[in-house]
Parts: sequence; structure tokens; C-alpha cells
Amino acid sequence: MATTVVITSNPATTVSLKPANKTFASVSVAPSSNISLGNLTDVNISGADEGETLVYSAANAKFEASSPTVTLITGGKF
Repeated sequence: MATTVVITSNPATTVSLKPANKTFASVSVAPSSNISLGNLTDVNISGADEGETLVYSAANAKFEASSPTVTLITGGKF
């Protein structure tokens, strides 16, 4: 029997599981503070250069480095 646990609100949580056979399992889940952008599964930073932005590519289903392109600015103060 598999048990799935989804944690959505608390970044540091202890989960306890009690299967039917009365054995006890426990796992601690804590956030990692040293995750780099390149370690994210939906980001590709290979070949990224200074001044580029991350743009989502639907073809690759990832954010990729791209040179910024401004086609139209309407209004505002700069």
C-alpha cells in the first residue's frame, strides 16, 4: 500500500505514517536554502549571458535565457 502526502502550507513539516501492520515510519521535510536557478527542472540556463532575461518556451516547456526585445511601449514614465 502506498501513501501520498502533499504539504502545501508549512515549509518545515514532520510527517508520520502508521501503516496497517502497526510499524511506524517518520520523515522530516525541510526547505533547502541553497537551491540555484539551474537546479530547477523547468529552467534552462545553459548559454545564459549577462543582460539576458528568462522567457518561457512552450516548445521546450522551460524558461530559457533570451535577449530582451522591446517592440512597443505605450505610456508611462521612464
